[in-house]
Amino acid sequence: MKLRTIIITHRHVDHAYGLPSLLEMLRLSNKKERIKVFINEDFFLEMRQLLSTYGLIREDFPLDLIPLRENHVLFEDSLRIETFPVKHSVPNFGLKFSTPSACIVYTSDTEPSEEVVERAKGVDLLVHEATCAGIVTGKKEGHSCVEDAARIAKQAGVKNLCLVHLGPQLEEHLCELTRKAEEIFNGRVIVPEDLDRAIV
Repeated sequence: MKLRTIIITHRHVDHAYGLPSLLEMLRLSNKKERIKVFINEDFFLEMRQLLSTYGLIREDFPLDLIPLRENHVLFEDSLRIETFPVKHSVPNFGLKFSTPSACIVYTSDTEPSEEVVERAKGVDLLVHEATCAGIVTGKKEGHSCVEDAARIAKQAGVKNLCLVHLGPQLEEHLCELTRKAEEIFNGRVIVPEDLDRAIV
């Protein structure tokens, strides 16, 4: 297992609840390399307590828990990771990943945000949440619609748009929604499945 770094962007259950299970599987697999877990400082103490409750903070398991705030820069080998503020119902941040050959922005959960447009200017891939869709569900507080993500991708001039965090009501409308996004943004639009790889 090559996993060495994990980032928890915010406290909502769908972004954090899997961490104890993942770490327990790594521990049971006898992982010896240190794992760094960066956690939004707003949620750091609660997550540390949760991991402690499950017995995952222990001397025989090489785990570093590190609080992380917005507008911070991390370096992991040749990878630069920047955090930036987004608009959600709880403190949250997006992530910008840069290597010498590629640049990717991940929005996490957010309403449409000028900060995302600025951070995503000209990137190879924008991974934007699209929980809702104007033509199916209407807007939802703290989240973006498919149409919003496409407009932001267009404004930022990104090369590829990856739509993630799609709500269950959208599943039956994916072809229609992809076409709608392509009408707004003239780059490649991707709706990935788990473990898909996007070549940029």
